[in-house]
This record gives sequence, structure tokens and C-alpha cells, in this order.
Amino acid sequence: MALPVDEKLLRGMARDAAIYALTRPAAIVMWVALVAAFVVSILNLTATGGAQGLSGLLPVASIALMVYAVVMTVAGARRAVRAANPPGSAVWIRLGDSSLHVGTGSRSSDIAYTTFQSVRAGRHAVLLRLRGASAVTAIPRALLSDDDIVTLRSRIG
Repeated sequence: MALPVDEKLLRGMARDAAIYALTRPAAIVMWVALVAAFVVSILNLTATGGAQGLSGLLPVASIALMVYAVVMTVAGARRAVRAANPPGSAVWIRLGDSSLHVGTGSRSSDIAYTTFQSVRAGRHAVLLRLRGASAVTAIPRALLSDDDIVTLRSRIG
């Protein structure tokens, strides 16, 4: 079965990819550090009786870094999903015995299951994390049944 790629599909897949990127373990460490910096800067302002010099900018800088991280992650996810699945093309997938067969438009790939480390199923995309990297391959969720995802997990895990 081939699925036409449209803007709605791309937005949903990018959202799932961004959520994955913002909630993976390395990102959680970043969020904890940014929240800690924010809390410490607020406590410092409270202890000193208000903004003195540049210390008044630290809470604002912490919030700005959090917003920047979200904006850049979402933009990167949109770019990556759009590059892999151009609007107007059709994407298809077939689960083989030892590899995943994926195609978009005139391109197709056979990717061994051993290439992937894990599977995460989102609402609009199934994300396959590459072994030894933080990169993921996003496949439209509509192309895979729940049984297909179970099969993928058994062949990848």
C-alpha cells in the first residue's frame, strides 16, 4: 500500500519526531540543567533582594534557551521529515524477513533490521532509531498495523 505525502502527514510526523527528540535521555538531562539554572537564578535574585547587574538576566536567559531548544528541534524535525518524504510523493513500506523495504517517490531502500536499535510508535510516525547514533528514520504510522509494529519490535529488539 502506498500513502500520498501531504502537509498534514508531514506536520504529524515532524511533531512525533520532535517529541521524541525533546524527550530522549540526553534531552531530559538538558531540561533538568536548564530548569536548575532557572531555579538557581531565581533563588539568587531573591537572596540578593532583586536584580543587580547581569544576574537579573539569568532567569530570562534560561527561559530563552528553553524556547530556542524547542524551536530548533521542531524546525530540524520538519526539515528532516520533508527531505525524506517530499510533499506530493507516495511512500510505501514492506516488512521483509531480514530487512525493511521502504520507498518514497522514485527512491527505495532495503535496510537490514540490524541497522536499527529501537522502535517508537507515535501517533503519526513510527520512529526507528539507528544503532550507534541519535538519528531516527520516520515512517508514516498509517502504513503499519499494530501487528506490523509488534513484528518490527521483535526483529529489531
